[in-house]
This record gives sequence, structure tokens and C-alpha cells, in this order.
Amino acid sequence: MLKCYFKEQQYNLETTNFMEDWYKSAVSAFETYVDSFSGLTPEQQKNFDIKKEHTLRVAGNARQLAVSLNFSEEDEKIAVLAAVFHDMGRFSQIVEYNTLNDSISMDHAELAVELLKNNEFLSSVEEENRKLIFSSILCHNKFELPPNMGSRELIHCRLLRDADKLDILKVITDYYSGKNKSANHMLTWELPKSAAVSPGVVKEVLAGKLVSKKEVKSETDVKILQLSWIYDINYKTTVGMILRNRYLEKIYDSLPKNDKVFEIYRKIKVFAENKMME
Repeated sequence: MLKCYFKEQQYNLETTNFMEDWYKSAVSAFETYVDSFSGLTPEQQKNFDIKKEHTLRVAGNARQLAVSLNFSEEDEKIAVLAAVFHDMGRFSQIVEYNTLNDSISMDHAELAVELLKNNEFLSSVEEENRKLIFSSILCHNKFELPPNMGSRELIHCRLLRDADKLDILKVITDYYSGKNKSANHMLTWELPKSAAVSPGVVKEVLAGKLVSKKEVKSETDVKILQLSWIYDINYKTTVGMILRNRYLEKIYDSLPKNDKVFEIYRKIKVFAENKMME
């Protein structure tokens, strides 16, 4: 399974040294936990598979970013382990609530950390490094990072947020482009379609701000929110990956076409291109 995964990895990663025992052990523990759930509906199983595959790709993204940022071997390991376990809370969320929307169910990052603390997944990791992993996971799904973080903690939190968003953009643009043919209401937050963008969403995105979930009222708003993630991308390497894979363009192509949508897309695209020139 892991061998197949690396063949299909979307980025040209040098994976020869990525199969250390600690990595294989972490992935095995993660998969054993996921496979412990039984009696899943076909829809739940589909979302379990999506999240398992997402996790391995995020781990690959985390490693590539860590290498590009010249992380030490120890910090690279922390970054990858945080990625492997960052979404462990999703599986209980799917089973118990049949949704991926934290606001109407549970905070999946907090649940992941609770699971890690109450089990032996990270028993061989030093306490200081475990704390960095916990912090990265807790922060990966938050609207913004808390103030006054230490420099090492901040770097790790930013890296996991970038690695996670990279793969979510892959998953949703594959879906929007029709590569995943069957409908999946969890990916569109179970919201209605609309040709218009909600006023609050327009105001935030054109002000250069992340769109807040409270302003989202439709599937179109969800897609604009996803475009606004570019404002929260931390590293130039990540922006380059987003542009090379045409994720912004693919989201735009799936949107209804009107002057407001075009204005939003133009601002987002110019922001991303300027980021690459910094």
C-alpha cells in the first residue's frame, strides 16, 4: 500500500529516505486505528478512504516543505509525524455525526490530540517534540494562529497548515473538475447552490482577508472561502505548488461566472503571483 502511494505522489519527492522505521511505524499505527472502525455505510467508507489518502499526501507535502525550508532531521520528523496524525479526529466525527463540519459536530483537531495523549502513538517521541506535534495539530484547522507563539512552534504550525491546505485544494479541485464522479455532500458542507456570492464573503475576500465561516451561506461561498486561503499560505514554496497545479484556476472554473466572481478571482491571482516575487 505504501509503495503504491509513493508511486502516485503528486509531487516529485525523493522518497528513498522517507521510509524510515519511525515513519512506517507511525503510518501503521494510524491505519490500524482507522481500520478499527466497523459497520460503516458506503458513504462513510468513501470518506474514510478520502481521509486516509489525504493523510499520506499531507505527510508527503510536509516532508517536501521541511526539506525546502532546510529543517534539521529532528524537525523534519516532527513535521511529518504531525501530518500523519493531524486528522485522526475525523474518523469519529464521520461515524458519530456524518459530517466533516466542525461547527456542527466536534473540533477534530482537539479530538486528535486527545487520542494521541491517551494512547501510545507517540510514546517514543521526546516530550518537547510531542508538545510541538500537539500544537501543530491543534492549530492546523483554526482560523488564525494564536499570538505570542515561540519561533520553533510557529514554524511547525505554519508548515502543517500549508501542507494540509495543499492537499485539501487537490481533493476539492479534483472533485470540482469531475474527476470524482459521485456526489459528496461533505465536501460542499451540505449547503445550497447559488449564483451569487454573499455580501459578507465579498467584503472579506476583496479586503484581502480570509473568509470566515460565519459568512458562508452557499456552495459558491465555500469555494470563495477556499480561494481566500491564499492569504493564509505561509511559504513561497507552497504558493508555487498551488500555482503549478492550477488549484486557484480550477476553483474559479467551477464557479458561476459574473462580474463579482471575476473581480474576486483577479485579486486572488494577483496576490498569489506577487507573493512569488517577494
